[in-house]
Amino acid sequence: MNNRSDRLTRGLRWLALVTMTVAGSAALTGSDPGQHANKTVIVRMRDDMRFYPESVTIAPGDTIVWINEGAMPHTATDKPGTAALEEHNVLPPGAEPFDSGLLQSGERFQHVFTVAGDYAYLCFLHEGLGMVGHVKVSGGLGM
Repeated sequence: MNNRSDRLTRGLRWLALVTMTVAGSAALTGSDPGQHANKTVIVRMRDDMRFYPESVTIAPGDTIVWINEGAMPHTATDKPGTAALEEHNVLPPGAEPFDSGLLQSGERFQHVFTVAGDYAYLCFLHEGLGMVGHVKVSGGLGM
């Protein structure tokens, strides 16, 4: 082979190696450059009757994990009919309601949000004290 042919062969091998590395990297992370990698967001429940953070913006397929860091029991509830005030219980059309049930200190609950829209949820025990949270799910198809 001549010098030019050797350089071309080495260049093509290098390009193939880079392509395999990028493809393998995407396969290992479970995503490709054009896709959203699902994430998990932690919301803490505390005895000052607040969710931390109170508002969260996520994409469809993301998960929220509520953790009770307080000494008192708390809930994370978006089940129709559980709120004293209607604006504390908002669920987009087609979305599955969620209800953690009673979470004791240190317990956790998680929910995967698959439907885009605005959600309002509450701690059933402490809604009257202002323990209300909001989730905005945006992005994905049709958004």
